[in-house]
Order: sequence, then structure tokens, then C-alpha cells
Amino acid sequence: MKKQFLIGFMLFALLGLFVACGGGSKSAKVPSGMETIEDPFQDMVDMANSIVDAGGVAAVGQGISGRMDIAKKKAVTDAQGQLAEIFNTKVNKMKKAFQEEVGSANDSEINEAFTDVVKTLSSTVLRGALTKKVKYLRDKETGKITASAVVAIEPNKINMSILDEMKTKRPKLYERFRASQAYKELKNEMDNYEKQQNAGY
Repeated sequence: MKKQFLIGFMLFALLGLFVACGGGSKSAKVPSGMETIEDPFQDMVDMANSIVDAGGVAAVGQGISGRMDIAKKKAVTDAQGQLAEIFNTKVNKMKKAFQEEVGSANDSEINEAFTDVVKTLSSTVLRGALTKKVKYLRDKETGKITASAVVAIEPNKINMSILDEMKTKRPKLYERFRASQAYKELKNEMDNYEKQQNAGY
């Protein structure tokens, strides 16, 4: 009798444990009076992220107007405004990788060179950004149009601009950079992106 009671108790305990563990897999409940809304521009964000992951610079902007052309212009301008910050982050990441490799975080030549790259190219390269995709939503009640635009500078163009700038202004540092792993990673980034484009991705 004791044995049967013990087996029954163990089965009951295991069932309770199973229910408790299984309860954690349920999705969180939406509060009463609220509903989940999917981002209608998530595909635009995904596209921009894929360009950034490949080594380029991309941003998603939005604009609202009663006219489609003005909504697009606002969206493109919004995205262009974000590109400078993303470009700055990319160059600083490159600088940090190079500094870590040569073992000198306080090398004034490196700091000055990459600072110059940001200052010079922010105004020139970013003006050459391309609008990759535009998507529109119209409000049926108001007639207002919301535009979303992906504006980007592809990896080859932006990386070559950085290298050309360094080569012209800081040739000795450029030679040091060319011998670094950071440069090899940059080249691989460009080569991989080119292969993707040729393959139709």
C-alpha cells in the first residue's frame, strides 16, 4: 500500500512539474483594451539592417504628407539625417579594431586620421547615398500618405572612399593599415558583398 501511495505521489508531483514548466512557453497576454500592431515597415528595416551587416551604411526614414512626392522627400531627408551617425559609428569601429591590433589606443596619428576621414567624408560620401526602396501607406480617413524610405551607401563605395581618403592624406598610416587584419576584414567585407550582388541577392 505504501509503495502504491509513493508511486502515485511521485506521478502527481511529476505532473505538477510538467504543467508548471509548460506554462512558461505561453506567449504573454495582451492587456485588455490593447491590440498588437505589426510594423508595416519592418521589411524596410530588415533591408537596411542587411546592408549594414554587409558593411554598408543604411537608414530608414519616414515622412507624412497629403502628397506622395512630398512624403517621399521627407522620408528620404529623414533617413539621410541618420546616415552620418551610422557612418561615424562604422569608422570608429574600424579605428578601434586597428588600434587593438597595433596595440596603441592613444596613437595620435591614428586618432587624427580617422577623425579626418569622418569630417571629410560625412559631407561628400553621404551626399551620394542612394534611395534603395520606398513604401507608401495611405490613411483612408484623412488621405494622408506615410512614406518609408531606405537610403544607403553600399559597402564597396563607402569602404573605398575611406581607404582613398586615408591613402591620399595619410599614406604612411595607410600602408600600416593595409598590412593589418582590420584591412583584410574590410576587403573580405567588400568581396563578399560583391559576390552576393553578382549572385542576385
